[in-house]
Amino acid sequence: MDIKEKQKFELAFNYIGNAMTKAFESAEPQRKKEIGNFIKCLNVMYMYTNKLESNIIIKKQENDTTFRRKRIQQERLVRKNGR
Repeated sequence: MDIKEKQKFELAFNYIGNAMTKAFESAEPQRKKEIGNFIKCLNVMYMYTNKLESNIIIKKQENDTTFRRKRIQQERLVRKNGR
């Protein structure tokens, strides 16, 4: 996900979250419970997508030859020196 896509993603979640909070504040008690569940679901979706994005970034870094070479060199030093 590039910067523009990330901004659109954040904008969409912020817009939906803002609409949900406004609806929650002006709702009746029974409806507040339903809207609260929707907000909870939205929060879980947001955390899940951010976790996926973080995992993708970590995998890219692990597969990147520059970082991989440095990591392998550090592992060799640790095995050689026993630290």
